[in-house]
Amino acid sequence: MTKDQRDQFLQDYAAGNYSQEQYAAFRQWLAAAGPDEQLEVLDKYSHLLPGMPELPSLDLRRIAMIEEALDEAESEQRPAASRVISFRRWWAAAAILVLLGAGTALIISRQAKPQPVAKADFPPGRDGAVLTLGDGSQIVLDSLGNGIVATQNGASIVLHNGKIGYDRANGEPAAPQYNTLTTPVGRQFKVMLPDGTIVWLNAKSSIRFPTYFMGDDRTVDISGEVYLEVAQDVKHPFKVNIRRSDKKIGTVEVLGTYFNINAYPDENSCRVTLVQGAVMVSAGTTENKTLLKPDQQANISPDHPISVLPVNTESAIAWKNGYFDFEDNDLTMLARQLSRWYGIDTKVMENAPDAELGGKINRNLALPEMIKVLNQAGVHCRLENNKTIVFIP
Repeated sequence: MTKDQRDQFLQDYAAGNYSQEQYAAFRQWLAAAGPDEQLEVLDKYSHLLPGMPELPSLDLRRIAMIEEALDEAESEQRPAASRVISFRRWWAAAAILVLLGAGTALIISRQAKPQPVAKADFPPGRDGAVLTLGDGSQIVLDSLGNGIVATQNGASIVLHNGKIGYDRANGEPAAPQYNTLTTPVGRQFKVMLPDGTIVWLNAKSSIRFPTYFMGDDRTVDISGEVYLEVAQDVKHPFKVNIRRSDKKIGTVEVLGTYFNINAYPDENSCRVTLVQGAVMVSAGTTENKTLLKPDQQANISPDHPISVLPVNTESAIAWKNGYFDFEDNDLTMLARQLSRWYGIDTKVMENAPDAELGGKINRNLALPEMIKVLNQAGVHCRLENNKTIVFIP
């Protein structure tokens, strides 16, 4: 089996669209490949697990290799006060066990004793949002089927496969209506604005926008975390007003570009991350502004000049692509992300280690599975009283 054939199989496998011939060839390669080659290939696709269809059982001759890979990952950790906890190689090893038919039970058992998890089912977040129309009426989009969900002021609001869009009838009304799309805790959603701009909303976020953009104005208001792919229109610049706790803290102006904004009130600062194009970020006074280039991140803090740092954009928009990426995160930031996604309280005990994290985990894990993964990776936590994740020493 060639490298290209293996890559194609793993992509088809992730989509649930592989053939038995592909599977047989991959199984043959898996049994004969060396540990480094197995980890390299499976690690590349580890962010797609779990959620793939389960493969039939194979023999477990290679379990010893998985153990060695785990020992190598553990030996690379720093001292507890400043260690880097990496999920990446562990998750690749777990992927191998899934493909071998052994699941993750053996890996979990390597800890002295796994932390208990509640029997209650805490599923991961999913697509869903509440659309508030110009007249104040609300539409819950979680369970609606495809089609027109509302008509207002000359525009039809169309829901299609978890995304809403706007179709405007011929002729323009005197003034557009303003809609607000809001994602509760444990929900995410996608919207195509009337100008063709596509917006992804993370959990606990919102965007306010008109049913059509009138004149030269293309302005929206956002809160929480959103990723935008702005439709290019040189004559009509696009503007995003950033709000935290209903207070405007900054503005992003663009012509056509891709960028992410994290403006949650409980984060230390608002972060604007540029993926493609160029954006002008401003805050407060007219002098407090900066032009961002791709792979840069602007930090906006109240009463402080905007600071700009290089950034891994893949990490910044990981949520939009379906996984948590904990690069350069600490326990408190991890706790906040889990709280928004699972709709559960979190608590970091005072004597829990101030660890720097790294690696990524699929957001499709149910909460008990997530807790097992974190404990196996060295982030000790447990679910207490079916309502709070507690991070412990």
